Amino acid sequence: MIRHFLILLTTLAALAVPALAQETKQDRQQETPYFTAKDVYQVFVIGDSLAAGLWSGVSRMIDGDMRISLNGRYKEDSGLSRPEYYDWNGALPKILASNKIDIAIVMIGSNDAQPIRNGQIRYAFDTKEWHTAYVAQVDKLMASLKAAGAAVYWIEMPPMQAAKYDDSMKVIAAIHAERAKAAGIRFVSTRDALLDNGRYAESGFDETGEFVKLRSKDGVHFLREGNNKLGSLVVAAINKDIEIAVAAAPDVATPEPTENQPLPGFGQPAATLPPPVALPDDLGPAEVSQAKSDYAGALPAPADPAMAQLAKTTQPGTDASRLFSRGEAITARPGRFDDFTPAQP
Repeated sequence: MIRHFLILLTTLAALAVPALAQETKQDRQQETPYFTAKDVYQVFVIGDSLAAGLWSGVSRMIDGDMRISLNGRYKEDSGLSRPEYYDWNGALPKILASNKIDIAIVMIGSNDAQPIRNGQIRYAFDTKEWHTAYVAQVDKLMASLKAAGAAVYWIEMPPMQAAKYDDSMKVIAAIHAERAKAAGIRFVSTRDALLDNGRYAESGFDETGEFVKLRSKDGVHFLREGNNKLGSLVVAAINKDIEIAVAAAPDVATPEPTENQPLPGFGQPAATLPPPVALPDDLGPAEVSQAKSDYAGALPAPADPAMAQLAKTTQPGTDASRLFSRGEAITARPGRFDDFTPAQP
């Protein structure tokens, strides 16, 4: 009797698994896609020194994921409260003109709890006038990214060690969350994942479940493991939307391999982290600098020794660098010697 009962349970479980999988797929298909499914997504990180660390964390979390190509721009000590120091809304048009951005990850605000200038007038932080001016800056940045066709993921300011500073970050985060909802963009929560029973914590469980130190001694920035955890939160949100986009995409026949397929033998992920990009010359003398705790490093060397040797001879950001360091096949420019596109009659 018991044997028959166990066989029945096993049979029911076997039938339930495909049904559950089918139900999950149908649920994904019913959700409205945040963006259109693509073979490769151009992901771009924007923000302050916290964004620099997040950039590094995201790069490690997507290592080997050929669907994502990662780039970014950050400026230490920048924000949206002091455009006279660095104007993100003024810089964004040139960034968008030189980068195709499918997904924008924005982490900004750690320096925004300070007065905003309006000519000779200074609006004190968290006053009515300050709120109006700050919301205008936030809305403009969100609108510009959306107008460029980017799916925006706005990252919540994490908890801070100093109580007064943490309270100011709650104000900033509340504005970001409200404006993200109004703009219809993703707001990625981080605070709850980084607290210990509601209190600031230097250590915690990383993305692998190991208990490690996450935060820097300054009580603001993150160590490598902390940035990995931040990155895992963001990547999880993006991956969920990719699944929804793929489920909603019409089924198409698998194309036959062509000569333009990526070259074999490289085995390098498209999602690699390039060195920090210099700011345009007309935006002032300030240089992009490394984050205090965990920052963008050089491209990893290809596994193949010959490719690794070739990669050493390339300049970051060039076609040759993409080819030898990332294994990305480069489309020939029109008219170049290696452009074999049939001539138009």
